[in-house]
Amino acid sequence: MNVIFKKSSKDNYHYRELRKQINHVLKSLPQSRKYKKKYFAIGLPLFYLTIYVLALQFSSSKILFYSLYSLLGITSVLIFVNIIHDAVHNNIFKSRRTNNALILIFDCIGGNSFIWKKRHMLLHHNYQNIPGWDSDIEQAGLIKIFPNEKASLINKYQHYFIFLFYPLYLFNWILIRDFKDFFLKNRQIKKVCKIPTFEYIKLFFFKSFFIFYMAFIPILLGVEIHVSITALCFMFVSGSIFAMLSLLTPHVNDKNEFPIQDSEGKLNISWLEHQFITTNDLSLSNWFTRNLMGNFNFHLSHHLFPKISSVYAQEVTKVIQDYANENGFSYRTYKLTNALKYHYKLIKANALDLGFFEEDM
Repeated sequence: MNVIFKKSSKDNYHYRELRKQINHVLKSLPQSRKYKKKYFAIGLPLFYLTIYVLALQFSSSKILFYSLYSLLGITSVLIFVNIIHDAVHNNIFKSRRTNNALILIFDCIGGNSFIWKKRHMLLHHNYQNIPGWDSDIEQAGLIKIFPNEKASLINKYQHYFIFLFYPLYLFNWILIRDFKDFFLKNRQIKKVCKIPTFEYIKLFFFKSFFIFYMAFIPILLGVEIHVSITALCFMFVSGSIFAMLSLLTPHVNDKNEFPIQDSEGKLNISWLEHQFITTNDLSLSNWFTRNLMGNFNFHLSHHLFPKISSVYAQEVTKVIQDYANENGFSYRTYKLTNALKYHYKLIKANALDLGFFEEDM
């Protein structure tokens, strides 16, 4: 059963008008900004490789070895938000083939470019925050995200367990979740795509390659086994914590809505309204967010106009905010601390609203 948004000629008009205003603003902005993404596409992978080589060079010092592996985890997230995410939307190079080649970097740092692209483009961007469809916020049953989701006993304590589970986010993504999407029949991704045989070969090749260079090469160079494994854990934990600050805040909180389809798969909202009620921005605008986080904090603009490069997100967001205020759309932006608090409130509310002891009468 597909998701069917409510048809609205009024919202279609608003979207056209909004796009017209944004196109007018974009004409006044320098095209040279786009070169920054190309520089990152070269510079960040080289930075990742440099850190890795330095980690091997200084592996005799546990503190340096662990620290550099922790930096690898953070750098892998920077590669994701600056390169992989934009390349998937063809916003770095003009050539789709070049962008697709660039996405293979994701496989080299432990992810799976094929399955993530399908999850992100076909499910998340079309159906964010819709239960049964948004695989980007799909969890393994340990954390109940959707308020109407079926609960397990462990969810009763999930507002405590998130401090244990969230630092394992990358570990789950790289070593568990991708394999589930490939091999389990009930995964959401199976609703929208069939996985070619060649992608199974790529999955095992690149996952093995990642484990080999991250864990086994240090061992071959004389690093003790437990030290190498511990360093890999540092990489997962540092990257996970950094990633959650970026990935949790735009959608998963108690200020955003989680629309539910009726028995026919229909939603009582238009596509445009859906973007506003399920996505928020972060009130961050500094050198770090603009240059190292790919303007990820301006998230609504990306969902409304994913083909516009993130280098213009701040100006595009200003147009969206003004238009929303003038026409009654609910544009929302929060401080990072507030967004994290709202996320925790959602997790806690879902934990306390389980009704395990209710009886049907």
